[in-house]
Amino acid sequence: MAEWMLEDEFGDVIGKARRGNGLSVEELAEASGVEAAVVAAFEGYRRDPSESESGALAEALGLRAAQLWELAQEGWLPQRPDPDLGDGTVVESLYFAPDRVWAYLLGDGESCVAIDCGAPLEEMLTAIGDRQLLGIVLTHADADHIYSLEGLLAGGAVPVYVHSSEVDRVSAPQVIGFDDGDLIELGRYRFSVLHAPGHTSGCCGLHVPGAVFTGDTIFAGSVGGTRMGASYYRGHLGAVRAKILSLPGETKLFHGHGAHSSVADELAHNCFF
Repeated sequence: MAEWMLEDEFGDVIGKARRGNGLSVEELAEASGVEAAVVAAFEGYRRDPSESESGALAEALGLRAAQLWELAQEGWLPQRPDPDLGDGTVVESLYFAPDRVWAYLLGDGESCVAIDCGAPLEEMLTAIGDRQLLGIVLTHADADHIYSLEGLLAGGAVPVYVHSSEVDRVSAPQVIGFDDGDLIELGRYRFSVLHAPGHTSGCCGLHVPGAVFTGDTIFAGSVGGTRMGASYYRGHLGAVRAKILSLPGETKLFHGHGAHSSVADELAHNCFF
C-alpha cells in the first residue's frame, strides 16, 4: 500500500541532522569534505550519495554510518506490526495521504480512544461506529494531527488531552493538559506520557502496554525535525532514547508519519540512535 513507506529519505535525514547540529550547508561541507553543492543536491532529492559521501556526512553529523547508508540504498522497510495488543484491545490505523499522516483508534467492540485525529472525519466516524468515544489524546497540536478535531467534537462533549505547553493551541470545550510522566486514564485504557520536546514544545509519545504512539518524536529510520531549534536537538534525541527506545524490543511503535515499527527495529536501523 502507498502509505507503507519510510517518511524520510536520505536528503531529509541529512537536512534534519544538519539543522539539529546548527550547521549551514557550507559548514557541513567543510566538516565533511563533501562539496556544498552536493550537500544541497542531496537535501533537494537531486542526487544519490556514494557510500563514501554517506559515511563522511554521517561522521560529521554524529549519525550511524551503516544505518545511514542502508537508508540511502532503501535497504530496509519494517514489517507491519500486529494491531492486536491483547485483552481485546486493537489499534486501528487511519491514513490521510495528502499530509502523509496517521490517526489511530485504540479500543475494543464497546469503546475507543482517538490518538491524534488528522485522518478525514468521515473515515474516523465510520471507524468509531457505534462505540463510545471516551476521549481524544494528542501527541502534539500541529494542524495535520488535529484536522478532524472539530468534527469529532460536534457529536458531543469529549475530553481532549494535550501537553500543558500546547493547551492554548487547541480549541475545544474541554481541554485537559498533561505533563511528562502523567497517567491518562480513559475507561480501561491507560496512557503514560513520554515527553520528548523538540519538534514542538509539547511533543510526546503515549505509552500503552505493548506499544507507543510516537507522534513526531521518532519515525521509522528517522526522527521528527527538531523545529524548536538546534539547542533542543540533543535533548530531543536523548528523551527519545531514554523514554521510548529503552522499552522492550518488541514494543510496537505507531508513528505520526511513515511506516510503523518497533523498538528493536529502531535500535537496529535508525541512524540517529
